[in-house]
Amino acid sequence: MKKILLVTSGLLCAVGAFAQGSINFNNRVTGSVIAPIFGVDPNDPHGIKQGNPSTYNPAPIPVGAQTYFGAPLQGTGFTATLWAEKSTLPDSALVQIASAPFRVTTTASLWGFWQPPSGAQPTVPGVVGGSADRAKFQVRVWDNQGGTITSWDQVLQAPDRIAHGESTIWLLDQPLGLVGTPPNLVGLEGFQLYTAVPEPSVIALGVLGAGSLFLLRRRK
Repeated sequence: MKKILLVTSGLLCAVGAFAQGSINFNNRVTGSVIAPIFGVDPNDPHGIKQGNPSTYNPAPIPVGAQTYFGAPLQGTGFTATLWAEKSTLPDSALVQIASAPFRVTTTASLWGFWQPPSGAQPTVPGVVGGSADRAKFQVRVWDNQGGTITSWDQVLQAPDRIAHGESTIWLLDQPLGLVGTPPNLVGLEGFQLYTAVPEPSVIALGVLGAGSLFLLRRRK
């Protein structure tokens, strides 16, 4: 009887895991998604810009209206992550389901694209593949500074010193994969990295306060 219960429990767990819908974590799929990611704009390092460029090689899908001045990302020094959740949940419920480095290549047409996983594709918790369930997604990317920055939480602790960026959050209006090929990230568009505007330091605020007091005294 114990063996039967163990087998049954194992099957239920396997079925539950299998039921979660999968997605193709790739921002360069011919005929479906071409969404390159760019580095910090040297002329505007704090600028936030999202959307596909108007021109690129290969041609963006969909074609956008943006112009980027930062270099398209390449190499293991940058980390791309995919965040997802069931479409009925609030945006704050997004969870990370995959990560990948950018491609290491001298071929210009591969710049701006991360290295997609070669094995099993990521799944979205709570979204049943092949069903009417829908999922929403967001891509977040950062400069991992030689592998020392390994999470988005670390990025948020020093956003003025770590180049980072994120796509808009979008709904994938089609079933996720259950058996066979998972759907692509249709709706994803590119963006650029940026650094947050540094907050005034405590010392700077102290100096400003002292200067204000000095001026007030002189007026008296």
